[in-house]
Amino acid sequence: MSTVPALRGPAVPDIRLTWGHVVASELRRLRTLGSTWWFTAILVLLVALVGTFPAIGVAVHALDGPPDEAGPLGGALGGIQAAGILVAAFGVLAASAEYATGMVAATFTAVPRRSTVVVARAAAVGAVVLLPSLVLTFGTFGIVRVLLGPAGAALPLTTEVAIALAGAAVGLAVLAMLGVAAGWLLRSTAGGITAVVVLVHMLPAVGLILPAAVADRVLPWLPGNALGAIMAPGHVQGMPPAWASLAALVAYVAAALALAAAVVRRRDV
Repeated sequence: MSTVPALRGPAVPDIRLTWGHVVASELRRLRTLGSTWWFTAILVLLVALVGTFPAIGVAVHALDGPPDEAGPLGGALGGIQAAGILVAAFGVLAASAEYATGMVAATFTAVPRRSTVVVARAAAVGAVVLLPSLVLTFGTFGIVRVLLGPAGAALPLTTEVAIALAGAAVGLAVLAMLGVAAGWLLRSTAGGITAVVVLVHMLPAVGLILPAAVADRVLPWLPGNALGAIMAPGHVQGMPPAWASLAALVAYVAAALALAAAVVRRRDV
């Protein structure tokens, strides 16, 4: 009696879904979205065009000289505040859009651990915002420096200026990640953007109703003021050092993402 050997297919590799795999998947997803490229184009316009506009005016003799308020940055960060709203909206949309399309179910099927998805998406969005922002802030400053040089404005790239330019890019990444957390929490693009704007731009108004002694202790640590501190060339009077403000912003992002992960785990089952 003859025996027929059993046929065996190729061995299936043991593929485990690691943190790195999820982040890489999120980065690929962002690269394939048309909205990401539109966001990048508008970010370039806001940071580079607005930041260089006064210097261009000086170069073409439409302005008599560098504006007094330009300071050691030459006005290179003039478009950062508007860019902050843009990146916050981008972060919110990165999370809330999947609820609108229903794709969130497929995402959580592929990656059952909700907290991993929440944090990985924030990390991917933060990286997508940070890298071009660094190029834009330093590049804009370089252009402004060249344009204002003939007008007699010396804009050396000192350590304080470099920290401010890097701080502006980091600040944009922070706003984007706060937007991601708001998008997961509220599942609404409009609601998430409103929440980030209120947190950053309107929350400091509480200082008007607090006693002066309390306000002096609380206001410097609010997100909007901390963002301003890391974008300033040099120490800001009444504010903690830039490293302390950065640590506070990291704590805000960590707390927001932890809250978002907890809510998503309980709600989106």
